[in-house]
Amino acid sequence: MVLPQYWQVTPLALLALATGAAHEVGRRRLALRQSPAHRRARWHRSLAFYAGLVLVALVASGPLNRWSMKWLSIHMVSHVFLMFYLPPLLILGAPWVPLLFAVPVDVRRRWLRAYHVSRGGAVLRGPVAVLVHPVTAIVLFNATMIFWHLTVIYDWASWHTWAMNWLMEPSFVLTGYLFWRVILPSHPSPPRGTPKLQVAAVVVTAFEMLVLAMSMAIFTKTPWYSMHIVMDGPVAALRDQRWAAGILWICGDFWAVPALVLIAYRIFGKEGGVAAAFERALERV
Repeated sequence: MVLPQYWQVTPLALLALATGAAHEVGRRRLALRQSPAHRRARWHRSLAFYAGLVLVALVASGPLNRWSMKWLSIHMVSHVFLMFYLPPLLILGAPWVPLLFAVPVDVRRRWLRAYHVSRGGAVLRGPVAVLVHPVTAIVLFNATMIFWHLTVIYDWASWHTWAMNWLMEPSFVLTGYLFWRVILPSHPSPPRGTPKLQVAAVVVTAFEMLVLAMSMAIFTKTPWYSMHIVMDGPVAALRDQRWAAGILWICGDFWAVPALVLIAYRIFGKEGGVAAAFERALERV
């Protein structure tokens, strides 16, 4: 099968398709024991999850992926999508129960028993608990963003396509998922972070994005990355780098402001609507 121009098969896209197929199997099995109301609610959540998987596949395997190898600004668009806008769809889709039901019942019970009860499962439970801890998620998310944009790391990855496909993009999605679980619920589980920690996560991350964007655009007069210098020359590479910085800077407002509004509503708006929320907020100042 010959793919259209600028399209390619990537591990992240294959994983998204396989996960979607397994989720649908589990959703259908789960539907057999649910009421019509629960089936409708599950289907609506599944639509969000499938939309997220389709977008992951499109970003990872579509023209955006190829163009991101040529232009840093397009890479930044892909980076922002994979870390900030796609994980919320996956989280709101609440996929873990249907994915468990995709496994045969005997195998599923044996796995769950081994993980939650056996001594061997304790070897996994400890690291998993550390990995999903809100503080760990915030640190990993921000460290991933900085790590892949260090000059030596980005240069190495840009000259090795497999590193982009197998390491960089999956790490964006994984750490993005962990980060947004601090803020967003995933039925039937609430957000993992307290409201104060959620605010800290948004503020710290937005500030880091601002510093990174300013470093790429204002605090330097030379392009950072060798591949773009070789392909476009230093002048065009610097111009593209400043466009990338602008995308990173502006996109900070598009995710951070709605996230802060959501958190503020949880803190102040639980009773009496938005007007009462503002009154209580003013009383606390």
